[in-house]
Amino acid sequence: MWRFYKIEKLLGRMDERCIDSTERSEVHRWVARCHIAYLIYQFIFISYTISTFLTATYSGVVPWNIYNPFIDWRESTRNLWIDSMLELMFIIGIVIQTYMTDVFPLLYGLMLRAHIKLLRQRVEKLCLDPSQTDDENNEELENCIEDHKLILEYASVIRPVIEPTILVQFMLVGLVLGISLINLYFFADTWAKLAIAAYIVVQIFQTFPFCYTCDLIREDCESLAMAIFHSNWKGSSRRYRSSLIYFLQNAQRTISFNAGSVFPICLNTNIRVAKLAFSVVTFVKQLGLGSEINK
Repeated sequence: MWRFYKIEKLLGRMDERCIDSTERSEVHRWVARCHIAYLIYQFIFISYTISTFLTATYSGVVPWNIYNPFIDWRESTRNLWIDSMLELMFIIGIVIQTYMTDVFPLLYGLMLRAHIKLLRQRVEKLCLDPSQTDDENNEELENCIEDHKLILEYASVIRPVIEPTILVQFMLVGLVLGISLINLYFFADTWAKLAIAAYIVVQIFQTFPFCYTCDLIREDCESLAMAIFHSNWKGSSRRYRSSLIYFLQNAQRTISFNAGSVFPICLNTNIRVAKLAFSVVTFVKQLGLGSEINK
């Protein structure tokens, strides 16, 4: 938890640098995107929960078959609905915890992108005002260097929180998707297929959005380095150029995340994990289990 509190302080320090109204508006736009991302996750996860609840209950069985020694749902329709509602309340609590765990890496990744883009805009404005002195230009460059240090510190603080979570998801999502596809193809009836399809979407959303965001963060870091190199540094003082070279060298270190220091978190890794699901289905088909089930 101390990392989350430190992240909050770092974001506050980075937001303090947004003095211009344009930059503040840009921060508000990124915050709005975070809200939209959160609502999308909430909608998808809750949709899976409700669809599973309705599909099972209307089929005459409890949704998740959680052991309940006090109510026998087989006795009557009333007991079925009571037991199903109790299960729904319990599962919704678990689902809320799950999508909070899945969405926070994406939200922190989006805010990281926001401040990298803002820093790039500040770099592009360096030395463009002819009325400023060399000391003022040096001060603005030093402020940009400090902003970059805050961004690197922010990434280093969130990295130990995010990487173990993504590692576990990578290890499980391929196998879980494979089992879900087997259930979808061979076991499920028409109504159950809807709930399984919603569950598959949930599994995809556990890793895909953040992997895509990590690829965009790498591109943003490259754009920042290019912006530093192409900034208006010609004709500047020797002190300014020395600081700019130092800034450029540090900016060329791309911000990346690794799942448990095993493999990079990116779309390529996510696609490889998804291929595992189809390998599981192909293995089942080659064993001839699908035809036996259909018989």
